[in-house]
Amino acid sequence: MLLTDDKSKCGEYQKIIVSRDTGNKREHRAINSNGKHKVRQYKLDGDIVKQRKCCDFLVLNDSVKKAYYIELKGENIDEAIPQLESAVQICSQELRQYNVFYRIVCSKIRTHKINSNKFRKFQEKVGRKLQYSSIRMEENI
Repeated sequence: MLLTDDKSKCGEYQKIIVSRDTGNKREHRAINSNGKHKVRQYKLDGDIVKQRKCCDFLVLNDSVKKAYYIELKGENIDEAIPQLESAVQICSQELRQYNVFYRIVCSKIRTHKINSNKFRKFQEKVGRKLQYSSIRMEENI
């Protein structure tokens, strides 16, 4: 098992889970209001998953079975897609019961990148489960 409790980067009922690379402004903030849900956070790329490229973080809300795959990117937002898909593939066995969501936080969102074929196809495939933002994203999980 890749996703064991001892590898989690946050407390079991932590109220705010921040996913950020060291020395970077880009961040995703997952709000666990009143600490009522059991949560876990994993640093995937280079920590849990070393053999291939995947997204940076995975935040799990175990109470309601939601999985948030988070990619922190520079400007190349369309490069996030294969990394998100790779992470889902790697973790799919352990998270079969979970509803999957995709988050991309990048430095700049360039219009031609979000209108690229690759990005549009992925967006059509996953629908509202994909959200992207510039510099910072905050949401209730």
